[in-house]
Amino acid sequence: MAKAKTHVNFFLILLGAALVLGFIIIRPYITTIIVGGILAAIFSPLYDYLRRFVRKESLTAAVTLILVFIVILIPLFFLGSQVFQESKDVYSSLTSNGTLGGLFESTKNLITKYIPGASFDISNAQIGEYARQVLGKVIENIGPVFSGIAQIALHIVLSLMAFYYFLKDGDKLKEELIKLSPLKEKENREIIEKIKTAITSVVRGSLVIGIIQGILTGIGFSLFGIPNPALWGSLAVIAALVPGAGTALIIIPGVLFLAFSGSLVSAFLLLIWGFVAVGLIDNFLGPRLMGRGTKMHQFMILLSVLGGITIFGPVGFLIGPLILSFILALIDIYPAVILKRR
Repeated sequence: MAKAKTHVNFFLILLGAALVLGFIIIRPYITTIIVGGILAAIFSPLYDYLRRFVRKESLTAAVTLILVFIVILIPLFFLGSQVFQESKDVYSSLTSNGTLGGLFESTKNLITKYIPGASFDISNAQIGEYARQVLGKVIENIGPVFSGIAQIALHIVLSLMAFYYFLKDGDKLKEELIKLSPLKEKENREIIEKIKTAITSVVRGSLVIGIIQGILTGIGFSLFGIPNPALWGSLAVIAALVPGAGTALIIIPGVLFLAFSGSLVSAFLLLIWGFVAVGLIDNFLGPRLMGRGTKMHQFMILLSVLGGITIFGPVGFLIGPLILSFILALIDIYPAVILKRR
């Protein structure tokens, strides 16, 4: 009996050491693998649809990968490059002498003209410092993505490979994990299903809607002559996650900018664009993308996105909500797994 126990303990020590070493080896690429898994979860309906016409799993996964790469990833890369360039341009403009002061003074004069007695306690220097801090943070988070081209290319290739294999062998991997898990098979499958629905609701629901609203906001800004539309569109993606306000946090200042500039017609048209093309997207696409999965409060999604970006960089936009979805799925299944056994 003692010998058998020693044998088991020795095996567990070896297994633990191997897992630690394995983690150290793949640690630089964990986020890359996670991104591939998230892409597979988001685009699994496309893969399932293509499977109706293409029998070979490998070919179907390859076609799905190519479609996602051409239609989505390439445009996002160029959009990210444009956002980074516009961020640097705005940052340089704000740090140049006189630019911010003139803008602030003209705005102050216009407001005091229509609102007599209005006072401003914030100095030009303070406004400039706040703006520089915000834009500096944007550049700090986006900049590393466009530095070190070889390293970026490697991570992109590995993410796409992970995406391909998760699509092709995802069901096999799921069955292997179920076999290794000490939980009952029914509990394992329920946990996996909860996590899947949570990802569907949060990542493929709220985040995709936010991206679409941000793109439409950028298009509207471009159409009606507001500078740096890609930058403001990217900020609108984050603003779309703010409960109650949403993209209005970006669109309303844009409308005011046009109005104060004397372009009242453009301001009115942008307001209509924001209400129709952007505001109604949530009501139209929301139920179709989110389905009846696990619902997460918008404020929690916002915190998970901001926290994910802070810890993981730009890919944290996906990883943060994924981790929170995983936690909520485990909490949801907790009564069935733990409480019923007491």
